[in-house]
Amino acid sequence: MRRERRIDVLLAASVAVGILGQWLVTSYVVADGLRVAGLLVALPEWAPATWLLQTVPVFFLAGGYARGGERAPNPPRLRPVLVFLLAWGAALAVLSVNGFSLAAIGEIVGPVLAPLEFLAPYLLLTAIAPWLRRAVARHGWVAALVPAVCVALVDVVRFTWPTLGWLGHLNTIAVWAVPFLLGLAWRQGRVSGAWLLGGGGLLAAALIVLGGYPVAMLEVPGAPVSNVAPPSAALLAFACAQCGLAVLAGDRLGRRAAAPRIATVISDAACPLYLWHQTAPALISLATVRLGPVAGLTSPPTDASWLLPRLAWLPLFAATLVGLLALARPRRGRPRDRGKGDCRAVATCDAVEE
Repeated sequence: MRRERRIDVLLAASVAVGILGQWLVTSYVVADGLRVAGLLVALPEWAPATWLLQTVPVFFLAGGYARGGERAPNPPRLRPVLVFLLAWGAALAVLSVNGFSLAAIGEIVGPVLAPLEFLAPYLLLTAIAPWLRRAVARHGWVAALVPAVCVALVDVVRFTWPTLGWLGHLNTIAVWAVPFLLGLAWRQGRVSGAWLLGGGGLLAAALIVLGGYPVAMLEVPGAPVSNVAPPSAALLAFACAQCGLAVLAGDRLGRRAAAPRIATVISDAACPLYLWHQTAPALISLATVRLGPVAGLTSPPTDASWLLPRLAWLPLFAATLVGLLALARPRRGRPRDRGKGDCRAVATCDAVEE
């Protein structure tokens, strides 16, 4: 068994672009502590740019593909998530002792804990992957229609009767089950990238233009309706289109050639990168909170000029994230025990066979 170049490249691209998108559109603003602000609140006309920055569907597609063979990799381990939660549990105590209000603490941890909204359904889907693989083997990509129909029904109910809006959280699993199932079908050669791209793109456009769904495919703080929290039918249609594009790109990349080294490194670290990426700007913002608004970091994003100093902060965010990963990395044991407790990529495909 060996790595597949196309999965390494797609997974690395989805993680890198997804992290970059979050760092650009979400920030902390100094205002009686810290509060969350979004660039898209000030620049709603930039919402279509989120179609390039929302890459979670590819993450699930790659995860499904990795577990589409008979000798799929083991499910991701929970240790990194536990370390993350324990670290932030201690951080909350420190913030409380240092005078941060509950409201300010809630603002701080909101973006930090957001990755768990995606990792939790991923862990569930990988746990039941053997059953899902058999369903796809029997029914092909049609198996993905079951959760897709559930998403549509939930959206009809929650938008028709707003008091039942809480039902939208059921979509948190159903929406992401679709690209995961499509990944399983892709592994079995039973999915068409062109049909997914065309059909998903047209449906997403129709839902936005005719159905009144938001254009933004990332979370916009304060927005009355979101495509992400909870996931919507528009996000699902977009996910199908993006998966179709990823399948077409993956088929062109092929399996045999080795992926660039940077792609394999990011792919192997997909889980911790995604888990910790919002902690990096949170820590830097907290470290500078007493300085008042800092351009591009804790100053309000009011117009496009805010992006220039923001870009200057990205290398420090990246360096801090690498440091966090080094601290959270499990200690190696004896040679024969190496790998035990080690969480490589959430969707690692280093054991994908031909």
